[in-house]
Amino acid sequence: MEDLFVPEERKTPHIWIGLLGYLVFCVLSLISYVTPLGTLLMVMVGLALPLIWAWRTKEWKVMGFSWCNLAMAFKWGLGAGLVTSGIGVIVVRERMLPTQLGLELAVGIPLWLLVASPFQEFFFRGWLQTQWERGMGKGRGLVVTTLAFTLWHYCWPLASDTAVPLYTIQGVVAILVSGLVYGFCFQRTGSIFAPWLAHAVSGVVFLCIGAGSFIDALR
Repeated sequence: MEDLFVPEERKTPHIWIGLLGYLVFCVLSLISYVTPLGTLLMVMVGLALPLIWAWRTKEWKVMGFSWCNLAMAFKWGLGAGLVTSGIGVIVVRERMLPTQLGLELAVGIPLWLLVASPFQEFFFRGWLQTQWERGMGKGRGLVVTTLAFTLWHYCWPLASDTAVPLYTIQGVVAILVSGLVYGFCFQRTGSIFAPWLAHAVSGVVFLCIGAGSFIDALR
């Protein structure tokens, strides 16, 4: 309700700043079709932009970079990760243990925890959702960020190179629902750790059912 009392001139810049950042992020994703440098730049922006923004504005807590509610964030993150993992398991058409499961986990767990999950969650939840919630209100900010998160999956070649059927109704719904879960998890806890953990848990489960492979992607 407090969003109703924020002057319109203070809301609008957050909307445009978020849109500009999102467009840059998507352009770098599209460049990945031409050169792997696009993926590297996109990941660096996803990780660095939110941290630099928080450092410059001193809004660490606002963006979820805080040790507050850590126990709560862990519970929500684990629960949300299990929910989104369940959605993925249902949607994936072919499920099988990878022949090199030990190697997949040895490579995949650190990459999901330290790179794949945080570059997405820092950017989409910690930075973009924070911007758009300020400009649109919490409800609309969450929904619009989720739509943007879903659309981004169709800009990045590696995101579609999995067993998850993104180009089906079930695939679109799965990404939308997962995005809403991550975003709500962030709203509920006020901690970036919750969606960070949730996304990482989901990613690791995907590795276990053969729905993605860092080993193949890195070859």
